[in-house]
Amino acid sequence: MSYPSRPLRVYLVTETVMAAAFALAYTLQGLYFVQTVGLTPFELLLVGAALELSTFVLEVPTGVLADAFSRKWSVVVGCAALGAAMLLVGSFPVFAVILAAQVVSAVGYTCLSGAQEAWLADELGEDRLGGALLLGGQYARVAGVLGILGAAGLSGVGGPALCIVVGGGTMLVLAAFLARAMPEEKFAPAAPGERHTWVGLTAPLVQGAREVRGRLVLILLIVAAALYGASTEALDRLNEFLLLRETGLPGGLSAQGWFIALALVGSGLGWAVLEPLRRRLDLSRPAQVARTLRVVLGLSVAALLAFALAPGFGWAAGALLIHGVLRGLYSPLYAAWLNQGLPPGSRATINSFASQADALGQVSCGPLFGLAGNLWRVRAALALAAFVRLPILPLLSRAGKGDLR
Repeated sequence: MSYPSRPLRVYLVTETVMAAAFALAYTLQGLYFVQTVGLTPFELLLVGAALELSTFVLEVPTGVLADAFSRKWSVVVGCAALGAAMLLVGSFPVFAVILAAQVVSAVGYTCLSGAQEAWLADELGEDRLGGALLLGGQYARVAGVLGILGAAGLSGVGGPALCIVVGGGTMLVLAAFLARAMPEEKFAPAAPGERHTWVGLTAPLVQGAREVRGRLVLILLIVAAALYGASTEALDRLNEFLLLRETGLPGGLSAQGWFIALALVGSGLGWAVLEPLRRRLDLSRPAQVARTLRVVLGLSVAALLAFALAPGFGWAAGALLIHGVLRGLYSPLYAAWLNQGLPPGSRATINSFASQADALGQVSCGPLFGLAGNLWRVRAALALAAFVRLPILPLLSRAGKGDLR
């Protein structure tokens, strides 16, 4: 009987605990912002803008630091920062504190975004990366269900605030675990004499920029990330509004109960779809990944349009669940493709470029979708968000003809 290698075990533990903590903290966070803190729609928009703008500013610098110093410690700092941000949000229901916490959250997300995939690719090898990412997604789905159930129980005791605080504490425990258990044996950091020089710190950034400029397929994938980020921002900010104000919720459950039920069903559907895909796909073949991504993206456009135009709750809920499953498929497929053949010295930086493009799309287009929602209703804004994804299809088609190697 074969057992997973140590890096894979640590990665699966990380994905499991992180998914549970995120589910605890974020399942009812929107309800907490509106009912407990009393944020206005404009303040909600500012919270989202603060997170995405901070992510945009910090993404590449944190990726460079991960490449120059340590991917492991970048992941540890990322988990600790996210835990601290959750504790701030749950402990202080004040708009100014919540706004500041978004900057701390951005530090966490950006430390994780490039470094985690780069660390895993170094320790496991590129040929095993795609399967590991999808397997981690499976573990995360199960842990997410447990986290949602935990949120349902904790909210009955201390409300959504308690869920957020417990989620933050869980992330801090994870950071302490990773500081002791996370291996880093195949990473070659910058030489000690170069770490505190401008050349030493910026070398990964320069190398990453050179790699992107020299490979059309990387440019296409990064542009696709910007368009996808612009589209998802509208859905993330407006889906609850459509369900609550446009279609309305059926009787029998509270609003909190309905959103927990939707989260549970979505996690179950995602688990059922990801496992067969993990067994069938060869993620080391860019052409196959490109075809699969195009299918997933095309279906997500249809699902988002169906959600935007839904005449009632049942239709809207079904479309939202299907879209959630497709979104869960898109992310690991995209990450596996992007990391194929990247030079180890700039892998985290190039991942950060893609994440920064995603954040730029959200920051630049999110307010425009919000304005469209005010002028032409939320349904029109969501339909526009679906159409923004259409140009990604030819981009992926063209990128699939290239070779990252």
